[in-house]
Amino acid sequence: MQGMAELPLSRTINAYNTATESENRIHDDETASRFGFTGGLVPGVDVFAYMTHAPVAVWGHDWLQQGAMQARFLKPVYDGDDATLEATEGGEDALLLALSSRGESCATGRAYRKAASPSLDIPEPGARPDQQNRPPASMDSLPVGAVLGFNAEPYTAEIGRQHLADTRQDPALFDDGDIANPAWLLRRANYILAENVTLGPWIHSESDIRLHRLVRDGDTIDVRARVADNFERKGHLIVALNFAILVGDEPAMTGRHVAIYQPRQVSAG
Repeated sequence: MQGMAELPLSRTINAYNTATESENRIHDDETASRFGFTGGLVPGVDVFAYMTHAPVAVWGHDWLQQGAMQARFLKPVYDGDDATLEATEGGEDALLLALSSRGESCATGRAYRKAASPSLDIPEPGARPDQQNRPPASMDSLPVGAVLGFNAEPYTAEIGRQHLADTRQDPALFDDGDIANPAWLLRRANYILAENVTLGPWIHSESDIRLHRLVRDGDTIDVRARVADNFERKGHLIVALNFAILVGDEPAMTGRHVAIYQPRQVSAG
């Protein structure tokens, strides 16, 4: 389905926390409350999904095959709360995105109909991770330049439909799940980090993606990542990954994924 929605665009959905059983306990109400939150956080990759509605509704499959999007997550979105996406003109073939909940700005971003630069960073394949012997996430276990491994994974329309339902997306925009939402792909950048190191409660803080082709029912994806940076800011330990998702030898998505892998509350005990 090709997008034709007009701007400005506004859409309100009821947020859903898909990760209550995740190994990342920041999505658990009890753990999140100890960090000063009022409940478990809706995953950033799902907030990213809420935001993808605008460029797909406006530009359709054109965006899914060659577009780009940036998002920063500022405040939590909580399960059961309404979250409102506002999209406005951001220049020629660009959208400004803002997502709010509880009267606060929770995420901001920008989408582009066509990525500005064709350059790609495709990390080399990494060794498959040993789930039973993952080292704790640290400056030492995530050195700059380290390549992370990941097992290949299939995409099916059934998986896609469930993801679209969980993230409150319009199935018609993705051919009823035949086409993967970019946020489903982006979640793999979370997984490749979590499958290579042991993490405590951690927070996805921002992502910058470029899209290169559709991922369709029956495709198998290969996820690759390289540590681009690992640093401390305001007591938080933060890692940035350069990642690529491929179908065969063809890139489907490339980008940078940033996470607070050790919040200062953990360091402070």
